[in-house]
Amino acid sequence: MANVILITHWTSGDVFPFLRFGKLLKQEGHKVTVLTHCIFEERAKKMGLEFVPVDTPEEYAEISGDMLMLSDPIGNKEDYLNFHLKYHGKERLLREVKLIEDICTEDTIIIARFRSSIAGQIVAERKNLPYASMVLAPNYFAHMELHEQLFGKEFCDDINSAREELRLPAISNWKDWLYSPKSILCVWPSWYAAPDETWPEGACYIGFLEDREENGNTSQNVVFNELLEEAHNSGKKMVIVTGGSSHLINRDFYTSSIGACKMSDVYAAVVTPFEEYMPPKVPDRIKWIGNVSLRSIMDKADLIIHHGGMGTLNEALDAGIPQIILPHFADRPDNADRLVKMGVGSKFPPKQWKAEIIAEGINKMLEESVHSICKEYQKKNFDSYAEKLWRDILMQIKPYVLPKQEFPAEKPKAQNGVKRELSRELLLGIIRKNKENN
Repeated sequence: MANVILITHWTSGDVFPFLRFGKLLKQEGHKVTVLTHCIFEERAKKMGLEFVPVDTPEEYAEISGDMLMLSDPIGNKEDYLNFHLKYHGKERLLREVKLIEDICTEDTIIIARFRSSIAGQIVAERKNLPYASMVLAPNYFAHMELHEQLFGKEFCDDINSAREELRLPAISNWKDWLYSPKSILCVWPSWYAAPDETWPEGACYIGFLEDREENGNTSQNVVFNELLEEAHNSGKKMVIVTGGSSHLINRDFYTSSIGACKMSDVYAAVVTPFEEYMPPKVPDRIKWIGNVSLRSIMDKADLIIHHGGMGTLNEALDAGIPQIILPHFADRPDNADRLVKMGVGSKFPPKQWKAEIIAEGINKMLEESVHSICKEYQKKNFDSYAEKLWRDILMQIKPYVLPKQEFPAEKPKAQNGVKRELSRELLLGIIRKNKENN
Protein backbone atom coordinates (compact mmCIF):
# COMPACT_ATOMS: atom_id res chain seq x y z
CA MET A 1 0.00 0.00 0.00
CA ALA A 2 1.15 3.53 -0.79
CA ASN A 3 1.50 6.81 1.06
CA VAL A 4 -0.66 9.02 -1.17
CA ILE A 5 -0.43 12.82 -0.94
CA LEU A 6 -3.29 14.74 -2.56
CA ILE A 7 -2.79 18.47 -3.20
CA THR A 8 -5.41 20.99 -4.31
CA HIS A 9 -6.50 24.64 -3.98
CA TRP A 10 -9.36 27.12 -4.28
CA THR A 11 -13.08 26.41 -3.73
CA SER A 12 -15.01 23.41 -2.44
CA GLY A 13 -15.62 22.40 -6.07
CA ASP A 14 -11.84 22.08 -6.44
CA VAL A 15 -11.31 20.36 -3.09
CA PHE A 16 -14.22 17.92 -2.67
CA PRO A 17 -13.16 15.68 -5.62
CA PHE A 18 -9.79 15.21 -3.91
CA LEU A 19 -11.48 14.39 -0.60
CA ARG A 20 -13.69 11.85 -2.36
CA PHE A 21 -10.66 10.36 -4.07
CA GLY A 22 -8.86 10.22 -0.75
CA LYS A 23 -11.75 8.38 0.84
CA LEU A 24 -11.79 5.81 -1.97
CA LEU A 25 -8.02 5.33 -1.72
CA LYS A 26 -8.20 4.89 2.04
CA GLN A 27 -10.86 2.21 1.57
CA GLU A 28 -8.30 0.38 -0.57
CA GLY A 29 -5.83 0.43 2.32
CA HIS A 30 -3.60 3.37 1.33
CA LYS A 31 -2.49 6.05 3.75
CA VAL A 32 -3.85 9.36 2.43
CA THR A 33 -2.86 12.91 3.33
CA VAL A 34 -4.68 15.91 1.86
CA LEU A 35 -2.80 19.18 1.58
CA THR A 36 -5.15 22.12 0.98
CA HIS A 37 -6.81 25.14 2.61
CA CYS A 38 -7.35 25.03 6.36
CA ILE A 39 -11.14 25.36 6.23
CA PHE A 40 -11.44 21.82 4.81
CA GLU A 41 -9.59 20.16 7.71
CA GLU A 42 -12.66 19.11 9.68
CA ARG A 43 -14.32 17.54 6.65
CA ALA A 44 -11.14 15.68 5.66
CA LYS A 45 -10.60 14.27 9.14
CA LYS A 46 -14.23 13.11 9.36
CA MET A 47 -13.46 11.04 6.26
CA GLY A 48 -10.48 9.49 8.03
CA LEU A 49 -7.84 11.39 6.04
CA GLU A 50 -4.62 12.95 7.28
CA PHE A 51 -4.51 16.70 6.72
CA VAL A 52 -1.89 19.42 6.23
CA PRO A 53 -3.16 23.02 5.90
CA VAL A 54 -1.49 25.32 3.37
CA ASP A 55 -2.76 28.50 5.01
CA THR A 56 -4.46 30.15 7.98
CA PRO A 57 -8.15 31.15 8.19
CA GLU A 58 -7.13 34.77 7.57
CA GLU A 59 -5.16 33.81 4.47
CA TYR A 60 -8.05 31.75 3.10
CA ALA A 61 -10.46 34.62 3.69
CA GLU A 62 -8.13 36.78 1.63
CA ILE A 63 -7.90 34.35 -1.27
CA SER A 64 -11.69 33.87 -1.24
CA GLY A 65 -12.19 37.62 -1.48
CA ASP A 66 -9.76 37.85 -4.39
CA MET A 67 -11.21 35.04 -6.49
CA LEU A 68 -13.26 37.39 -8.61
CA MET A 69 -9.91 38.50 -10.05
CA LEU A 70 -10.09 35.25 -12.05
CA SER A 71 -13.44 36.02 -13.63
CA ASP A 72 -12.21 37.67 -16.84
CA PRO A 73 -8.69 36.64 -17.91
CA ILE A 74 -9.26 38.24 -21.32
CA GLY A 75 -10.72 41.60 -20.31
CA ASN A 76 -8.65 41.94 -17.16
CA LYS A 77 -5.39 40.10 -17.76
CA GLU A 78 -3.54 42.05 -15.06
CA ASP A 79 -5.87 40.93 -12.26
CA TYR A 80 -5.72 37.34 -13.40
CA LEU A 81 -1.93 37.34 -13.51
CA ASN A 82 -1.62 39.13 -10.16
CA PHE A 83 -3.87 36.55 -8.48
CA HIS A 84 -1.71 33.68 -9.65
CA LEU A 85 1.56 35.35 -8.75
CA LYS A 86 0.20 36.25 -5.31
CA TYR A 87 -1.28 32.86 -4.40
CA HIS A 88 0.78 30.45 -6.51
CA GLY A 89 3.97 32.45 -6.99
CA LYS A 90 7.49 31.81 -5.73
CA GLU A 91 6.90 32.46 -2.01
CA ARG A 92 3.83 30.21 -1.74
CA LEU A 93 5.41 27.64 -4.02
CA LEU A 94 8.50 27.26 -1.86
CA ARG A 95 6.40 27.13 1.29
CA GLU A 96 4.28 24.29 -0.11
CA VAL A 97 7.33 22.40 -1.36
CA LYS A 98 8.58 22.33 2.23
CA LEU A 99 5.18 21.16 3.57
CA ILE A 100 5.02 18.32 1.05
CA GLU A 101 8.61 17.19 1.51
CA ASP A 102 8.10 16.97 5.27
CA ILE A 103 5.48 14.21 4.80
CA CYS A 104 7.09 12.29 1.94
CA THR A 105 8.32 8.73 2.37
CA GLU A 106 9.92 6.26 -0.04
CA ASP A 107 6.52 4.77 -0.95
CA THR A 108 4.86 8.16 -1.61
CA ILE A 109 2.69 8.85 -4.66
CA ILE A 110 1.85 12.53 -5.26
CA ILE A 111 -1.35 13.57 -7.04
CA ALA A 112 -1.96 17.30 -7.45
CA ARG A 113 -4.54 19.55 -9.02
CA PHE A 114 -3.59 20.45 -12.58
CA ARG A 115 -2.22 23.96 -13.12
CA SER A 116 -2.59 25.45 -9.63
CA SER A 117 -0.95 22.88 -7.33
CA ILE A 118 2.44 22.70 -9.02
CA ALA A 119 4.51 22.28 -5.83
CA GLY A 120 3.70 18.58 -5.98
CA GLN A 121 5.30 18.24 -9.40
CA ILE A 122 8.46 19.94 -8.17
CA VAL A 123 8.71 17.69 -5.09
CA ALA A 124 8.21 14.57 -7.23
CA GLU A 125 11.06 15.73 -9.46
CA ARG A 126 13.36 16.47 -6.52
CA LYS A 127 12.69 13.13 -4.82
CA ASN A 128 12.09 10.95 -7.91
CA LEU A 129 8.58 10.04 -6.73
CA PRO A 130 5.57 8.83 -8.76
CA TYR A 131 3.50 11.84 -9.79
CA ALA A 132 0.20 12.52 -11.56
CA SER A 133 -1.76 15.70 -12.04
CA MET A 134 -5.54 15.63 -11.74
CA VAL A 135 -7.77 17.61 -14.09
CA LEU A 136 -11.28 18.47 -12.89
CA ALA A 137 -12.89 19.64 -16.16
CA PRO A 138 -12.29 19.00 -19.90
CA ASN A 139 -12.04 22.65 -20.89
CA TYR A 140 -8.81 23.04 -18.90
CA PHE A 141 -7.09 21.48 -21.90
CA ALA A 142 -8.89 23.67 -24.41
CA HIS A 143 -7.73 26.84 -22.63
CA MET A 144 -4.10 25.86 -22.17
CA GLU A 145 -2.83 27.38 -25.41
CA LEU A 146 -4.60 30.66 -24.62
CA HIS A 147 -3.09 30.73 -21.13
CA GLU A 148 0.34 29.96 -22.53
CA GLN A 149 0.09 32.89 -24.93
CA LEU A 150 -1.33 35.32 -22.39
CA PHE A 151 0.57 34.36 -19.25
CA GLY A 152 3.03 31.58 -20.07
CA LYS A 153 6.17 33.70 -19.94
CA GLU A 154 5.29 35.29 -16.60
CA PHE A 155 4.27 31.95 -15.06
CA CYS A 156 7.41 30.30 -16.40
CA ASP A 157 9.68 33.06 -15.05
CA ASP A 158 8.12 32.82 -11.59
CA ILE A 159 8.43 29.03 -11.50
CA ASN A 160 12.04 29.26 -12.64
CA SER A 161 12.77 31.73 -9.85
CA ALA A 162 11.64 29.08 -7.34
CA ARG A 163 13.42 26.30 -9.22
CA GLU A 164 16.68 28.24 -9.13
CA GLU A 165 16.46 28.50 -5.35
CA LEU A 166 15.78 24.76 -5.21
CA ARG A 167 18.76 24.14 -7.52
CA LEU A 168 16.61 22.67 -10.29
CA PRO A 169 17.14 23.38 -13.99
CA ALA A 170 14.96 26.03 -15.59
CA ILE A 171 11.91 25.02 -17.63
CA SER A 172 11.54 26.45 -21.10
CA ASN A 173 7.74 26.37 -21.55
CA TRP A 174 4.97 26.55 -18.92
CA LYS A 175 2.40 24.55 -20.90
CA ASP A 176 4.84 21.82 -21.93
CA TRP A 177 6.00 21.46 -18.33
CA LEU A 178 2.43 21.00 -17.06
CA TYR A 179 1.82 18.44 -19.80
CA SER A 180 5.04 16.52 -19.07
CA PRO A 181 3.81 14.03 -16.39
CA LYS A 182 3.19 10.54 -17.80
CA SER A 183 -0.18 10.37 -16.00
CA ILE A 184 -2.77 13.16 -16.18
CA LEU A 185 -5.95 11.95 -14.50
CA CYS A 186 -9.26 13.15 -16.02
CA VAL A 187 -12.03 13.19 -13.42
CA TRP A 188 -14.88 12.35 -15.80
CA PRO A 189 -15.98 9.27 -17.77
CA SER A 190 -15.38 8.75 -21.49
CA TRP A 191 -19.04 9.37 -22.36
CA TYR A 192 -18.88 12.86 -20.85
CA ALA A 193 -15.97 14.18 -22.92
CA ALA A 194 -14.04 12.59 -25.78
CA PRO A 195 -10.35 13.39 -26.41
CA ASP A 196 -9.51 16.04 -28.99
CA GLU A 197 -6.37 17.68 -30.36
CA THR A 198 -5.90 19.80 -27.20
CA TRP A 199 -5.49 16.79 -24.89
CA PRO A 200 -1.94 15.91 -23.76
CA GLU A 201 -0.42 12.49 -24.32
CA GLY A 202 -0.69 11.39 -20.68
CA ALA A 203 -4.42 12.10 -20.27
CA CYS A 204 -6.46 9.13 -18.99
CA TYR A 205 -10.00 8.74 -17.64
CA ILE A 206 -10.68 7.82 -14.03
CA GLY A 207 -14.39 8.75 -14.14
CA PHE A 208 -16.39 10.87 -11.73
CA LEU A 209 -15.58 10.06 -8.11
CA GLU A 210 -18.35 8.48 -6.09
CA ASP A 211 -19.35 9.81 -2.69
CA ARG A 212 -22.44 8.44 -0.98
CA GLU A 213 -21.89 10.24 2.31
CA GLU A 214 -24.97 12.39 2.87
CA ASN A 215 -24.06 14.61 5.84
CA GLY A 216 -27.80 14.89 6.53
CA ASN A 217 -29.95 15.56 9.60
CA THR A 218 -28.82 19.16 9.95
CA SER A 219 -31.17 22.06 10.69
CA GLN A 220 -30.99 22.99 7.00
CA ASN A 221 -32.12 19.49 6.03
CA VAL A 222 -35.12 19.88 8.32
CA VAL A 223 -36.10 23.13 6.59
CA PHE A 224 -35.74 21.47 3.20
CA ASN A 225 -37.84 18.46 4.19
CA GLU A 226 -40.60 20.71 5.51
CA LEU A 227 -40.60 22.64 2.22
CA LEU A 228 -40.59 19.36 0.28
CA GLU A 229 -43.63 18.13 2.20
CA GLU A 230 -45.48 21.36 1.40
CA ALA A 231 -44.66 20.91 -2.28
CA HIS A 232 -45.95 17.34 -2.31
CA ASN A 233 -49.13 18.31 -0.48
CA SER A 234 -49.71 21.10 -3.03
CA GLY A 235 -48.99 18.87 -6.01
CA LYS A 236 -46.10 21.12 -7.07
CA LYS A 237 -42.59 20.37 -8.28
CA MET A 238 -39.51 20.92 -6.10
CA VAL A 239 -36.51 22.76 -7.54
CA ILE A 240 -33.05 23.32 -6.04
CA VAL A 241 -31.22 26.55 -6.87
CA THR A 242 -27.48 26.76 -6.19
CA GLY A 243 -24.61 28.85 -7.53
CA GLY A 244 -21.93 26.96 -5.60
CA SER A 245 -20.21 27.69 -2.32
CA SER A 246 -17.97 30.59 -3.35
CA HIS A 247 -18.39 34.22 -4.31
CA LEU A 248 -17.26 33.33 -7.84
CA ILE A 249 -20.77 33.91 -9.16
CA ASN A 250 -22.68 36.69 -10.87
CA ARG A 251 -25.28 37.84 -8.33
CA ASP A 252 -27.88 38.05 -11.10
CA PHE A 253 -27.80 34.25 -11.07
CA TYR A 254 -30.00 34.13 -7.97
CA THR A 255 -32.33 36.97 -8.94
CA SER A 256 -33.03 35.39 -12.34
CA SER A 257 -33.37 31.84 -11.01
CA ILE A 258 -35.72 32.77 -8.18
CA GLY A 259 -37.80 34.91 -10.54
CA ALA A 260 -38.12 31.95 -12.92
CA CYS A 261 -39.25 29.67 -10.07
CA LYS A 262 -41.93 32.21 -9.13
CA MET A 263 -43.20 32.31 -12.71
CA SER A 264 -43.15 28.50 -13.03
CA ASP A 265 -45.17 28.07 -9.84
CA VAL A 266 -42.72 25.59 -8.32
CA TYR A 267 -41.29 25.26 -4.85
CA ALA A 268 -37.60 26.14 -4.59
CA ALA A 269 -34.82 25.60 -2.07
CA VAL A 270 -32.01 28.14 -2.54
CA VAL A 271 -28.75 26.53 -1.41
CA THR A 272 -25.95 29.03 -0.78
CA PRO A 273 -23.96 30.02 2.30
CA PHE A 274 -24.64 33.67 1.46
CA GLU A 275 -28.12 34.77 2.51
CA GLU A 276 -27.42 38.24 1.09
CA TYR A 277 -27.88 36.77 -2.41
CA MET A 278 -31.60 36.32 -1.70
CA PRO A 279 -33.96 39.01 -3.06
CA PRO A 280 -35.74 41.01 -0.31
CA LYS A 281 -39.18 39.56 -1.06
CA VAL A 282 -39.94 36.02 -2.22
CA PRO A 283 -43.04 33.78 -1.91
CA ASP A 284 -43.25 31.38 1.06
CA ARG A 285 -42.69 28.48 -1.33
CA ILE A 286 -39.14 29.73 -2.04
CA LYS A 287 -36.76 29.48 0.90
CA TRP A 288 -33.10 30.05 1.60
CA ILE A 289 -31.70 26.76 2.94
CA GLY A 290 -28.10 27.70 3.64
CA ASN A 291 -25.05 25.51 3.13
CA VAL A 292 -26.73 22.09 3.18
CA SER A 293 -25.09 19.05 1.58
CA LEU A 294 -26.56 18.87 -1.92
CA ARG A 295 -26.09 15.10 -1.99
CA SER A 296 -28.45 14.75 0.99
CA ILE A 297 -31.35 16.48 -0.81
CA MET A 298 -30.69 16.16 -4.54
CA ASP A 299 -32.59 12.93 -5.21
CA LYS A 300 -35.69 14.37 -3.53
CA ALA A 301 -35.94 17.24 -6.03
CA ASP A 302 -37.45 17.30 -9.52
CA LEU A 303 -34.92 19.67 -11.09
CA ILE A 304 -31.85 21.72 -10.24
CA ILE A 305 -30.79 25.18 -11.43
CA HIS A 306 -27.05 25.63 -11.02
CA HIS A 307 -23.89 27.38 -12.20
CA GLY A 308 -22.35 24.50 -14.14
CA GLY A 309 -19.72 23.28 -11.67
CA MET A 310 -18.46 19.74 -12.22
CA GLY A 311 -19.28 18.58 -8.71
CA THR A 312 -22.87 19.83 -8.87
CA LEU A 313 -23.55 18.40 -12.32
CA ASN A 314 -22.15 15.04 -11.23
CA GLU A 315 -24.41 14.95 -8.18
CA ALA A 316 -27.38 15.83 -10.40
CA LEU A 317 -26.47 12.96 -12.74
CA ASP A 318 -26.34 10.67 -9.69
CA ALA A 319 -29.79 11.87 -8.65
CA GLY A 320 -31.20 11.37 -12.16
CA ILE A 321 -32.79 14.83 -12.35
CA PRO A 322 -32.84 17.46 -15.15
CA GLN A 323 -30.52 20.45 -14.96
CA ILE A 324 -30.89 24.12 -15.85
CA ILE A 325 -27.43 25.65 -16.17
CA LEU A 326 -26.70 29.38 -15.92
CA PRO A 327 -22.95 29.35 -16.64
CA HIS A 328 -20.67 32.33 -16.49
CA PHE A 329 -17.07 31.81 -15.35
CA ALA A 330 -14.31 29.27 -15.94
CA ASP A 331 -15.24 25.78 -17.19
CA ARG A 332 -18.96 26.23 -16.65
CA PRO A 333 -20.12 27.20 -20.20
CA ASP A 334 -18.32 24.17 -21.63
CA ASN A 335 -19.84 21.88 -19.00
CA ALA A 336 -23.28 23.25 -19.83
CA ASP A 337 -22.80 22.57 -23.55
CA ARG A 338 -21.98 18.94 -22.79
CA LEU A 339 -25.11 18.48 -20.65
CA VAL A 340 -27.25 20.00 -23.39
CA LYS A 341 -25.83 17.56 -25.95
CA MET A 342 -26.54 14.68 -23.59
CA GLY A 343 -30.17 15.83 -23.35
CA VAL A 344 -30.18 16.23 -19.56
CA GLY A 345 -29.80 19.99 -19.36
CA SER A 346 -30.70 23.40 -20.78
CA LYS A 347 -28.17 26.23 -20.94
CA PHE A 348 -28.89 29.94 -20.45
CA PRO A 349 -25.88 32.27 -20.81
CA PRO A 350 -25.97 35.64 -18.99
CA LYS A 351 -27.66 37.54 -21.83
CA GLN A 352 -30.64 35.15 -21.41
CA TRP A 353 -30.87 35.50 -17.64
CA LYS A 354 -34.47 36.66 -17.72
CA ALA A 355 -37.09 35.06 -15.51
CA GLU A 356 -39.53 34.40 -18.34
CA ILE A 357 -36.89 32.71 -20.51
CA ILE A 358 -35.61 30.48 -17.71
CA ALA A 359 -39.19 29.66 -16.66
CA GLU A 360 -39.82 28.25 -20.14
CA GLY A 361 -36.70 26.14 -19.71
CA ILE A 362 -37.95 24.81 -16.37
CA ASN A 363 -41.25 23.71 -17.90
CA LYS A 364 -39.48 22.02 -20.82
CA MET A 365 -36.97 20.18 -18.64
CA LEU A 366 -39.72 18.85 -16.37
CA GLU A 367 -41.21 16.85 -19.28
CA GLU A 368 -41.23 13.07 -18.86
CA SER A 369 -39.02 12.50 -21.92
CA VAL A 370 -36.19 14.46 -20.28
CA HIS A 371 -36.67 12.55 -17.04
CA SER A 372 -36.16 9.26 -18.93
CA ILE A 373 -32.85 10.45 -20.41
CA CYS A 374 -31.68 11.55 -16.96
CA LYS A 375 -32.34 8.04 -15.63
CA GLU A 376 -30.26 6.56 -18.47
CA TYR A 377 -27.29 8.72 -17.54
CA GLN A 378 -27.80 7.99 -13.86
CA LYS A 379 -27.25 4.30 -14.66
CA LYS A 380 -24.21 5.13 -16.83
CA ASN A 381 -22.69 7.07 -13.96
CA PHE A 382 -23.22 4.27 -11.46
CA ASP A 383 -21.75 1.79 -13.95
CA SER A 384 -18.63 3.98 -14.32
CA TYR A 385 -18.23 4.07 -10.53
CA ALA A 386 -18.22 0.27 -10.50
CA GLU A 387 -15.30 0.17 -12.97
CA LYS A 388 -12.95 1.88 -10.48
CA LEU A 389 -10.53 2.80 -13.25
CA TRP A 390 -8.44 4.80 -10.78
CA ARG A 391 -7.48 1.66 -8.86
CA ASP A 392 -5.25 0.18 -11.58
CA ILE A 393 -4.06 3.56 -12.85
CA LEU A 394 -2.79 4.52 -9.39
CA MET A 395 -0.27 1.71 -9.30
CA GLN A 396 0.92 2.51 -12.82
CA ILE A 397 1.92 6.11 -12.02
CA LYS A 398 5.61 6.60 -12.85
CA PRO A 399 8.29 8.60 -11.00
CA TYR A 400 8.44 12.09 -12.43
CA VAL A 401 11.47 13.00 -14.53
CA LEU A 402 11.85 16.40 -16.19
CA PRO A 403 11.88 15.75 -19.95
CA LYS A 404 14.69 17.00 -22.13
CA GLN A 405 13.79 20.52 -23.13
CA GLU A 406 14.41 22.48 -26.28
CA PHE A 407 15.09 26.09 -25.35
CA PRO A 408 14.11 28.40 -28.23
CA ALA A 409 16.88 30.30 -29.95
CA GLU A 410 17.06 33.98 -29.03
CA LYS A 411 15.38 36.26 -31.59
CA PRO A 412 15.32 40.02 -31.94
CA LYS A 413 13.02 41.46 -29.28
CA ALA A 414 10.84 43.31 -31.77
CA GLN A 415 10.19 40.13 -33.74
CA ASN A 416 9.39 38.18 -30.58
CA GLY A 417 7.02 40.89 -29.44
CA VAL A 418 5.16 41.04 -32.75
CA LYS A 419 4.82 37.28 -32.95
CA ARG A 420 3.55 37.02 -29.36
CA GLU A 421 0.99 39.80 -29.79
CA LEU A 422 -0.27 38.35 -33.07
CA SER A 423 -0.79 34.97 -31.43
CA ARG A 424 -2.59 36.59 -28.53
CA GLU A 425 -4.89 38.58 -30.78
CA LEU A 426 -5.76 35.51 -32.84
CA LEU A 427 -6.67 33.52 -29.73
CA LEU A 428 -8.54 36.42 -28.16
CA GLY A 429 -10.55 36.82 -31.35
CA ILE A 430 -11.65 33.19 -31.18
CA ILE A 431 -12.67 33.53 -27.53
CA ARG A 432 -14.56 36.76 -28.16
CA LYS A 433 -16.45 35.15 -31.04
CA ASN A 434 -17.42 32.24 -28.78
CA LYS A 435 -18.64 34.69 -26.16
CA GLU A 436 -20.80 36.47 -28.72
CA ASN A 437 -22.34 33.16 -29.77
CA ASN A 438 -23.28 32.53 -26.14
